[in-house]
Amino acid sequence: MTTAPPILRQPHVQRVSSGRSSAHTRSSQRACHEDIQALGSTPCASTPSQPAPTPSQNSRTPVGSRPLSLESKKVPQGMPGNEVEDDLETELDLNEKLHSYDDTGTRTYERACRKLGIIPSSNCVKKLGRATELLDLQYYGMGARGAMAVSMALVINDRISSVNMSGNDMGPMGMMYIQRMMQENNNIVELNVSENSLGTEGARHLGELLRVNKVIRHLNASGNDFSDSDAQLIAKPVEGHTGLLRLNLSHNAFGDAAAEALQQMIAENSSLQELDLSWNHFRGAGAIQLAQGLSENVNIKVFNVSWNGFDDDGAIALASCLKNNSVVVDLDLACNRVGQIGVLELVSALKVNDTLETLRIGKNNISDECAGAALEILKRTDTLKLTKLDMSDVILSSRFADLVSELYDIHPELDVVYGYTDSYGKRKMKGYDIVEEAMHVISTYLRDKDITIVELFSRFDADGSMSVTHEEFKEGLKDAGIPLTDLQVEEIIKQLDMDGDGEIDFSELVISTKNVL
Repeated sequence: MTTAPPILRQPHVQRVSSGRSSAHTRSSQRACHEDIQALGSTPCASTPSQPAPTPSQNSRTPVGSRPLSLESKKVPQGMPGNEVEDDLETELDLNEKLHSYDDTGTRTYERACRKLGIIPSSNCVKKLGRATELLDLQYYGMGARGAMAVSMALVINDRISSVNMSGNDMGPMGMMYIQRMMQENNNIVELNVSENSLGTEGARHLGELLRVNKVIRHLNASGNDFSDSDAQLIAKPVEGHTGLLRLNLSHNAFGDAAAEALQQMIAENSSLQELDLSWNHFRGAGAIQLAQGLSENVNIKVFNVSWNGFDDDGAIALASCLKNNSVVVDLDLACNRVGQIGVLELVSALKVNDTLETLRIGKNNISDECAGAALEILKRTDTLKLTKLDMSDVILSSRFADLVSELYDIHPELDVVYGYTDSYGKRKMKGYDIVEEAMHVISTYLRDKDITIVELFSRFDADGSMSVTHEEFKEGLKDAGIPLTDLQVEEIIKQLDMDGDGEIDFSELVISTKNVL
């Protein structure tokens, strides 16, 4: 009979602003040791069992305590008893091996892996030991047991604030370990558990995490096979969460039956600023409920419902919401089967909306006549806040370019994107600059983290030499968690290393990014 995986027992580690008492250190280490022992009584196949210690091995008196009796010790002639005691204590102090507090959780992670019979990840060990805020373990294939080992380390570690466990096939059991760790950890503010096949039980643990932990700010739970019945498990805790800023529930199977719970969540939550519900199964009826929730919300700035099936009914409901909403700045309704009626209603709403900056309606059923009518509405709108109208992959005739040019004369700050936006096809309407796009990604990261490019560069420059090698630059970008492709990184390096000496100097960085970041 298969034995169920052991339940993670969390050591209660008290978080303090500076320093730890020796008593607390010993208590935390003992608690972590108990957790390791609780993982199972059978040694790992790769670790031979140790023989029981002989009495002589355990006869030494612990450091700082006095022997129970001195009768067994031979007292040298002429030496007073108290000097004997002091001498014995000195001997013990010199021979006892002291262990420093495992403040990074590295040793705890390695012990847990040995006990669970799994191979420790060298990258995980390295990243736990670094003075870095990001622990990026995406696509490591850790499974539930690996998640348990990492969770035990993160109960102790008080440096890491961002954890990426995406694509590790943790399942609901792994999510349970993460949830219990988050009950104890008050430092992690960003958590990515996407693509982990969590299902209903995982949704339950995720909801419990949100109910107990009020520190988390960014949560990505996309691609986890959540269905309509799971929506309530997550939506209810989010309703009362006062710290969550960004929530990603995309690439799941939420449909119209889940819309009521999500409507209530959107309407009642007072902290969310970004919500991603793209790539789900919402249709007209569910879309109307989501739009109703958004109309009652006063905080959400970015609302992504692309790749659903809103149709014109959902678009009309969102248009009605925009007429009364003064918060949303980015609305993504791409690929939603929206036709002429829905598109024109959305654009018409901009005549009274003074906050929306980006409207994404690409990959919808937009004809030349519909697109032209939309531009005419915008031309007649005097106070237009919109800076980007994205109609990506909507192929229009050459006459439309003239209409866009006329619109630019009236609203020069507006950018209209249409036609092919990827590198395929002969009718690509907008050029693609790989370095410009990469710099935009870095700029977004700097803005989100509230740091400058100089501060970011100084993190890469470990020796303070005011220059970094190409490899150090690549490793620094990866450790920072900036989502750039290998090709983008290579192109950035080519631009930054102006003299081609194999290193990026501080001066080269400042000159190259002066007009970009």
